[in-house]
Amino acid sequence: GFPYRFSLSDALKSNHLPLWVREIYGGFPLLARAEAGICYPINIILFGLLSPYSALNIVILLTIVTAGIGMYLYVREVGGNFISGIMGGIAFSFSGYLLSHLKHLSNVNAACWLPLGLFLIERSIKRNDFRYLLWFGLLFGMQHLSGHTQVAYYSGVIYIFYFLFRYHRHLKDNNKHKIKLLNSITGILKSKIGWTFAGMLLLGSLLGAIQLIPTYELVSLSQRSGGVTFEYASRYAYDPANFWTFFYPYINGDVGNATYTGNSIFWEDYGYVGVTVFLLALYGSIRLWKNWYVKFFSIVAIFSYILVLGSHTPVYELAFNCFPGMKYFRFPTRFLLITDFSLVLLASLSFTQIVKRFQHDRSSSKGNIQTNTAIHFHPVQVIGLLLVIIDLFYFQLRQNPIVDADKWITLPKSVEFMKKDPGVHRLFCVGGNQSHTLTYQIAKGWEGDLQPYIDQREFIQPSSNVLYNISTPNGYANLTPNYLVDIWGDQNRAGAIMQTATIKGDTFMPSPVFWKLMNMHNVKYLSSLWEIAPSPNLKNIGMFGDAFFYENTDYLPRAYLVGGIQNVADIQEGTRQIFSPAFDPKQKVILLENVPGFRQSDSVAGSAKLTNYETNRAIFEVETNKSAMLVFSDTYYPGWRADIDGKETKIYQANITHRAVAVPAGKHVVKFEFVPNTVTTGFWLSTISAFIFVGLFVGSYVYKRKRTA
Repeated sequence: GFPYRFSLSDALKSNHLPLWVREIYGGFPLLARAEAGICYPINIILFGLLSPYSALNIVILLTIVTAGIGMYLYVREVGGNFISGIMGGIAFSFSGYLLSHLKHLSNVNAACWLPLGLFLIERSIKRNDFRYLLWFGLLFGMQHLSGHTQVAYYSGVIYIFYFLFRYHRHLKDNNKHKIKLLNSITGILKSKIGWTFAGMLLLGSLLGAIQLIPTYELVSLSQRSGGVTFEYASRYAYDPANFWTFFYPYINGDVGNATYTGNSIFWEDYGYVGVTVFLLALYGSIRLWKNWYVKFFSIVAIFSYILVLGSHTPVYELAFNCFPGMKYFRFPTRFLLITDFSLVLLASLSFTQIVKRFQHDRSSSKGNIQTNTAIHFHPVQVIGLLLVIIDLFYFQLRQNPIVDADKWITLPKSVEFMKKDPGVHRLFCVGGNQSHTLTYQIAKGWEGDLQPYIDQREFIQPSSNVLYNISTPNGYANLTPNYLVDIWGDQNRAGAIMQTATIKGDTFMPSPVFWKLMNMHNVKYLSSLWEIAPSPNLKNIGMFGDAFFYENTDYLPRAYLVGGIQNVADIQEGTRQIFSPAFDPKQKVILLENVPGFRQSDSVAGSAKLTNYETNRAIFEVETNKSAMLVFSDTYYPGWRADIDGKETKIYQANITHRAVAVPAGKHVVKFEFVPNTVTTGFWLSTISAFIFVGLFVGSYVYKRKRTA
């Protein structure tokens, strides 16, 4: 995810809106790629002011600190003592879920706010103060803006259940008569606090509209349009054998040293919170069952873990099919966030009670825990806290290797070579995924010598190319429009490009279709894990580290003119036509629809000069002797607008992934500009939400002052 944040930094410092990134997939909707966290305020501030590498480090540290502070506050609010709060904060900050998912930074950027969200709900109920719910609404908006919709969604679910059951308990504690749960919930839904809570969920979501609406558009073009199948959602299912990792995290091996033998993805299954914390949680669930918080989070811990098990039980499938919104997400293992949080909270309350017993403090009765306002240090507290710290620091820190900054930031030799060529062109990395896997095997994970990873940068594998402002026709973007995946593939399925070459021994054997795709997509340079078979259009540059480097001398410019059109009914037929030897991209362009009034010709004389090429804009000076199609090999995507001499014209989806406009004979200026309606709509909804929040805060504090005057 870092390359996208690098693009954010680059755009902000260039005074461009961070809407589009040119370097991946021939261009990609940067803001719509939710996991980039483009609208997360902390990202905007830090990546806008600092170097992207410094900003990355600080965001990671702030995420851990936010999680710890939020957990400390919540533990203290529900009855934990000072040391238990510290222990809970450390345990949650260094929980297996948060640390193993630091590689998915938007995930933990959303997850770190969960304890603080529950703290604000708890305090609003206890103190009957709606202002805390206003802060909660802002926090929920921050979770949406972080860019990880799945974690924000899961958090919203736990917030709703927590509010309903906690307020029911609050009513029971303050009412002499027994109140049934159903009657209580009905009353909550009709009460001011219930409507306020629901309003804050809605207003917080609207605050995130600038992120959510463009992302939804991207989802609608991807494999997840309309949701995903249950089989897809549970494809990387939790390995039940990993239950024992709650007691010893590496019982099935460690992915960090390449010894992991589990049948699943290590970091998706990793929820270790420390054996001390886990045992304390078990003890608390049994001995303190009468405490409401213990009862609630014991049930939540069990139920969330059942959901983590995914297809191994019928529960997740039932939730997937019945609960609104669940169909858009995969990896039920991410419910481990809720499991880890629950275990840490249970352990904190349990530890508080144990310390009280050692201090012979019998003031609490019937399992109810009272808040300790004084700070009392007892050897048991110190020993327990040290056990948790030593345990977690020993096991958890190895999951996030740290490389020497100077080595990592120094340009690879291959990049230095490409920087000497000032032209507009792209690079294609042959065998990038395989080179990464091979590097992992050579380094035996990432807990030892990291030099193999530094050396592997010579391949300029997507999406690391963004760090050097080098463009590629493919990429790694998680959510990707289907028509891009059809050609280039993604992390889930192979694209047509995989059918255009074979590997014989240590030689990469491309077919004519492979070179046609390279030429069409403006690919001048190729890096390769294997030696590429000789070709008349291929110039061998040499090797940079283990990467073979080549120049393709037959590539087409970023934009070019053609006189012919080949219409196809759909993308599948278009792909077949590209693969056909009869199709010549220098003569014709494949379109999915007709161009009214366009007169085709066998040849066109003219030129298309790129005079301005910015993040969200491209301007060409075009001269042609006949009507022609200007084929621009940047990615086709909704929101792009074009005009010829200031008059708007239609953009056609060309050659499956490209853009094209019809240009009349003569000299013209053609401008492409990215002005997506989804961003405009999302911006205004978020802005309106922000103004409502400001009004509510001002109104609430004015009202409070009048009441206390």
